[in-house]
Amino acid sequence: MTTSTQVEDVALSLPRLYALRFGYSLLAIFLAIEAWPVVLNHESSWRGTESLFYCVLAAISLLSFVGLRHPVTMLPLLLFESAWKLIWLGAVALPAWLSDSMDDETWGYTVSCLLVVIFLVAVPWPYVYRQYVLTPGERWR
Repeated sequence: MTTSTQVEDVALSLPRLYALRFGYSLLAIFLAIEAWPVVLNHESSWRGTESLFYCVLAAISLLSFVGLRHPVTMLPLLLFESAWKLIWLGAVALPAWLSDSMDDETWGYTVSCLLVVIFLVAVPWPYVYRQYVLTPGERWR
């Protein structure tokens, strides 16, 4: 008997699966390099937004490694990553750029978030539409 994951994988071409794995590998490696040293070596007084931010990044890096093995099943992770980067670019970077108030920190985040293009190319949008828009949702009761 074929599992639902195998059925989903068959719906996508091998090059598309490799593109997804490339996206997951970027997330996994770069977030691991960025987040884990901070999480593992923080000061005892580490609190607040910064601690939340780095722990979320560390979790995304772990889940991205799972995406290397299960690229279709973990697709919502790439959708999440794409969504927050596009929201940040539209809500923060674009207004700052239009008002000529971009500082070095905002430019740095902007360049990092513009890498969302890789995810937008890798994601199989027709599949996403079929799977998450056209397919009936699970029952509520």
